[in-house]
Amino acid sequence: MMDIGTLLDRFETLYPNNEVMADLRRSYTDNDLSSIFRLMKDEPTVSCDMEELRKAVMEQNLHSIFRVAGKADSDLKKLILEDNIWKLWPLLEESVGKTQFIAAFKRLYNDNIEINDDCFARGQLQSKLWLVDELSNVTDDIGTVFLCAGWYGTLATLLFESDINIEKIRSFDIDDSCFTIAELFNKHWVIDDWKFRAVTADIHDINFDTHVYNLTNSKGEIFQVTDSPDSIINTSCEHIENFSEWYAKIPEGKLVILQGNNFFEIPEHVNCHKTLNDFSESMPMTTTLYEGELVLPDYTRFMKIGYR
Repeated sequence: MMDIGTLLDRFETLYPNNEVMADLRRSYTDNDLSSIFRLMKDEPTVSCDMEELRKAVMEQNLHSIFRVAGKADSDLKKLILEDNIWKLWPLLEESVGKTQFIAAFKRLYNDNIEINDDCFARGQLQSKLWLVDELSNVTDDIGTVFLCAGWYGTLATLLFESDINIEKIRSFDIDDSCFTIAELFNKHWVIDDWKFRAVTADIHDINFDTHVYNLTNSKGEIFQVTDSPDSIINTSCEHIENFSEWYAKIPEGKLVILQGNNFFEIPEHVNCHKTLNDFSESMPMTTTLYEGELVLPDYTRFMKIGYR
């Protein structure tokens, strides 16, 4: 599980324009006094012990600073000086507002649920934020979405919390350890009339015209469901064996949003491309709405949006 500093760094990545979030991260990781004072907001108490004031000013003693400011029992003090993870959640909510990401991580830590931390790596988050931004520039409605190789469904969370109109999202992944965590990250929309559900399935077996599959309710009852996607998203094209065969199964006219990369060093990356042009040529579209690349420290991610 990610430590507090890493988690704060990732939330700062998610909300890059939020100065309060930046101050929260700096106050914890750097003990940055300016950030701490901005977060405390209130004026220091008028009467205080002069020795505490001396330590606060001359020694930059954080314990004394919190006592002088009348914040000795504050959530911020307990997070910074005691590494109290439970004080992180209300501070995050104050910083960025309500988001399912906070609720999910609170549950993960509370229940000691292990996940692959790479789902919240900077490159993963930056790539998904890029997708949401560029997608919102070309459409405001993606209808019913099939999220292929959806992993933990964090992209679905970002999409639901964006301004894009969504009827429902179905996240398909062949790894049977993914669906419970994906539904945790998107619990709000699972509860909301199954606006989100995760399914264990091989994406090569999906019928992108009309797909029939099973879902299970909270009582363990199995229901057969039929869905026809308006949009197909796959941000893991580098992992897809026989990619051309998979892509050929998508009917013409469907909106497709695809990402891949040039990170050949990973053995599981069986479908990498050297350039954006190579990537784009592997997925012909009748109409291209966007194509571009995002340069990250270890690799370049490619993206193409358009109609099959």
